Amino acid sequence: MASGILNVNKPAGPSSFAVVRILRRLPRITKIGHGGTLDPAADGVLPILVNAATRLADFVHEWPKSYLATVTFGFVSDTGDREGQITPSGDTSSLGSARIEAALPGFIGRIEQIPPVYSALKQGGEALYRKARRGEASAPQARQVDIFALRLLDYDAAQAVGRFEVSSGRGMYVRSLAHDLGARLGCGAYLSGLTRTAVGPLRVSDAFSPTALTEAGEGWTDRLLPMDLPLQGWPSVALDAVGAAAIRRGQSVAAPSSAPGRYRLLDPQGHLLAWAEVDAAHRLQPRAVFLS
Repeated sequence: MASGILNVNKPAGPSSFAVVRILRRLPRITKIGHGGTLDPAADGVLPILVNAATRLADFVHEWPKSYLATVTFGFVSDTGDREGQITPSGDTSSLGSARIEAALPGFIGRIEQIPPVYSALKQGGEALYRKARRGEASAPQARQVDIFALRLLDYDAAQAVGRFEVSSGRGMYVRSLAHDLGARLGCGAYLSGLTRTAVGPLRVSDAFSPTALTEAGEGWTDRLLPMDLPLQGWPSVALDAVGAAAIRRGQSVAAPSSAPGRYRLLDPQGHLLAWAEVDAAHRLQPRAVFLS
């Protein structure tokens, strides 16, 4: 069974789940999921996890993400992007690159951010966007997110449109960032365009469109990246046949050193067998086993 990660270039328009539904029809796929939602209006890198790799989704979510964001000032959107109802919100005549750049340091680092009401974030077991579409009021709680870098590339004063490079950790909404930046500048803003240029080691320049993958037929597996890509910075333990058999049964094995943490466990042929954590008894407890 082919397992691994596909670096997919999601086009603007379909949802991330729609892309998953398209790719689910590829030959020999029994399980499939994505490694981080992209809004329908956004395009760019969408990691697709295939078969056994779906059990590594949490580690793909840990990868940093990079974006090219287009922000329109002087207007706000009820969804935070161009898909919503857009209304004028402030004067941009005195806005310029210098003022925008002066505001950016306040959004770098670990910051408090309120997610958009139109988002896939769940509240009471239901996605916020479903509540919003029914006209139900919701008040998402502010949460801490990490923004590693934020840079203004250019600003068109005539159109009041700026382009930004953003690098962030998990759970950061670029729509909220655009809204908050507009509020800080006193004129309002919304996200008018977004491309996710990278997720961890995956780059948009190397990504494949859903169409290219479906047209490849059986050859789609040639585009699969290694399943253990999210774990490749971890220490590994090569198991003998006895140890591998124990792990397959869900049993622990002796840890190789006194170091705590997470390990990749390899079978005698060098294939990824499982990932494990060192427990209090200094044994490797398997958390997910991938091969039978």
